[in-house]
Amino acid sequence: MVAPRFVKLFAVAASAAFVCSMAGVPAYALTDTNLDETTGASTGTSAITPTSTDESSSLQNQPSADDAESMPDNPTKDLPQTVSEEIPDDATVVSEELAVTDDGEVMDLETGDTVTEPQIVGTVDKPADPLAKTDGESFIPVEVAEVKDAMGDTATAPELDDATDAADTEDAEDDGDVAESQQDAADDGTAGAVVRLAALQNNSYGAYWGTYNGTPAFFEADGTLFVQQAKGVIDVSEWQGQIDWQKAKNDGVEGAIIRISYGWDNGFDKQALRNISECKRLGIPFGIYSYSYAYDSTTAAYEGADMVSLLRQAGVQPGDLSYPVFYDLEKWTWTGHTPPTSPSIYDGIVNAWYAKLQAAGYTNLSVYSYTSYLDTALNSANIRNKTRWVASYGARANFPFATNDRGWQYTSQGNVAGIQGSVDLNAFGNKAGFVGRVEGSIRDVWMSLGGVGGVLGAPAGDMRYLEANGGGWSQVFEYGEVYVKKGGAASVSMQ
Repeated sequence: MVAPRFVKLFAVAASAAFVCSMAGVPAYALTDTNLDETTGASTGTSAITPTSTDESSSLQNQPSADDAESMPDNPTKDLPQTVSEEIPDDATVVSEELAVTDDGEVMDLETGDTVTEPQIVGTVDKPADPLAKTDGESFIPVEVAEVKDAMGDTATAPELDDATDAADTEDAEDDGDVAESQQDAADDGTAGAVVRLAALQNNSYGAYWGTYNGTPAFFEADGTLFVQQAKGVIDVSEWQGQIDWQKAKNDGVEGAIIRISYGWDNGFDKQALRNISECKRLGIPFGIYSYSYAYDSTTAAYEGADMVSLLRQAGVQPGDLSYPVFYDLEKWTWTGHTPPTSPSIYDGIVNAWYAKLQAAGYTNLSVYSYTSYLDTALNSANIRNKTRWVASYGARANFPFATNDRGWQYTSQGNVAGIQGSVDLNAFGNKAGFVGRVEGSIRDVWMSLGGVGGVLGAPAGDMRYLEANGGGWSQVFEYGEVYVKKGGAASVSMQ
């Protein structure tokens, strides 16, 4: 911790326009897990013994991840029995069955056959629903080489000389099924904990719900706080079917991120309008996301304009959003096209999309992606500073957020009443104790100085309007204060 100090007031250039868009403050509806009553808490690990016998509750620990049988970064997805020698090691596995090469060819992971079905790879003129290749489930792409490493000596597919060999291989596949083991949250051997169940499940690698400073919280597996003032949030699309939102809310869902579209000019997700309407009706805080197929700033601008049009058609005003409008950036597959690989190109894509949304009054914006993509194709300060939601199905979030408010998609295998099949589970909240947001020009200054991990630290108070000297806005942070004069520059004082 840096010692408080006073330094000379200095000016920082900032936009004259200032937009103050406050997102909804998380409600504290999660049932507490009282970590203070656990023994052995000093170890920093979860010491949770569930005491509830309510079989209707959806909080159960998921099957523990078996690294020997699971896809890297995807603990609930089985490794393939074989990987075809036709698929290069630097190709990307995008589902349990499919891989895509650097030139955009989609191949069956085990046979090496090229996949051409439009519902999976699209056509030159129109991309496919990105969730079609995984039957609606989220999957974090990984390199073929990583999958082979996880498989060990079984990675290379045997040559099938005749039908007998093929039958033998099929029998071997049947014999190779391994059931995932079940693990209770108290498997670390700690006894005597008195807890009550939180609203959503933990994940397969030990990340868990608890309490911190008297509020619901989510922790990484080693006990590191991810967020306090935490809310259990699901993200949904048409692949979850027609959701009974009342049941979902009653089961502990405290927020939703709703897919509205993918690409541009593809219309609404088939359930988007109903999902938005139901969340409004039931008072469930929500945000919006759209999956990007942009390959340059021009196509990103198309996506931004399309997003604005869809939001307006859906009757979603900026003030309706408790969570941001998220730009979902992933390594996509689209026949005849290849995704960008350069952070500089992605910078142009993100900036073009942001510009369209901001011009229409939507200023609560963010990027969503998975950590390995943020470390490669999206590895720019501009994009990383805009990222407030990540997917990481492991023991840790593995991303150095620049902002206080943040979300972690920690599993794709949640079970929630009112939803058939699995659904992504997320923990959204704030790392520091203060729950307010930083927006507009003050946010621009704060982010330019490193955000929550920078010289100003986390926000320590709300933005406030000051009448003196022609008017302006001020916000206090851990180590200083930002002042933005109305129609003028910003200044920062450190303490």
